[in-house]
Amino acid sequence: GNLVFWVSVFGAVLADAYTKTDSSEFMLASGGILAGILLHDIGLLTLISLTRKVMNRTMIKWTSIIAGILLLGFGCYFFYEFYIGIKVYF
Repeated sequence: GNLVFWVSVFGAVLADAYTKTDSSEFMLASGGILAGILLHDIGLLTLISLTRKVMNRTMIKWTSIIAGILLLGFGCYFFYEFYIGIKVYF
């Protein structure tokens, strides 16, 4: 899932940069994006590795439950915004 996400972000940004810049700026932008993705993934994996050593199973379970509830809340909020936005057309 992580790979698909970053490929879609990388593709969208590069498609925009390719049409607006020359080749040297495009190469600089693509290198910066790849470096940012690499730094993000290494930082995230390091954080997960360190917190996993500190947390026990119960803490991990409750963190996952709270994260799931927050994701459902965000999903409901964005669905509501989508509904309000699309209601204008009907």
